[in-house]
Amino acid sequence: MSVSADVAAKTPTTRGQPGRRAETRRRLAEAGAAVFAEQGLHGATSVAIAKRAGVATGTFYLHFADKHALFSEIVDATLAELRARQERAAAALAPGDDELRVQLGVLADFTQDKRDLIRVTFERGGENAEIAARIHDQTAGRVEATLRRMAEHAPLPVHPAAAAQARAATLIRVIAWWAEDPARATREEIVETLYHLAPTRLVRAAAQRPDPQE
Repeated sequence: MSVSADVAAKTPTTRGQPGRRAETRRRLAEAGAAVFAEQGLHGATSVAIAKRAGVATGTFYLHFADKHALFSEIVDATLAELRARQERAAAALAPGDDELRVQLGVLADFTQDKRDLIRVTFERGGENAEIAARIHDQTAGRVEATLRRMAEHAPLPVHPAAAAQARAATLIRVIAWWAEDPARATREEIVETLYHLAPTRLVRAAAQRPDPQE
């Protein structure tokens, strides 16, 4: 499902016109994504988005409280698409595949596909701080959960919550930096850099070191 279709699927139904409302919401989502990419969150306006979608400004407000509400829904739908790609990649893993490297490849491909939205979402000094912070917290939460599961089997040389915060910040900053200018690094360089900085890799490496007391 496309991002615009995912946003449209959240349209409240109205007797007799559910299809028309969903189509209008889809057009607003597509128009919003284009305007945000061109003008950033700060420069975008509901008037410009409605005009791009071919509807009246008042129609925009029948679907979204403001441009921030639309942007938030677009981001949420995009993150849902990323999770779906990751789940498909996990389901397709073959014996011997390195899941971490595969999933980082999914993230890199996703960044290339959604470069403009990622750039706007993590633009420094913009109006996106709340959304960026939410994504950071969600990412850190997933990393921390993974590390705590690892800690159930062996002591960790890192604090799970602290390591998760560091990993989330690194992932987001590197991906945002690359989205700003893809010429800065190749896809493979991004994947390998994030792979070798992963806390799960560092934990496993520490576990394999010989104990100096032995």
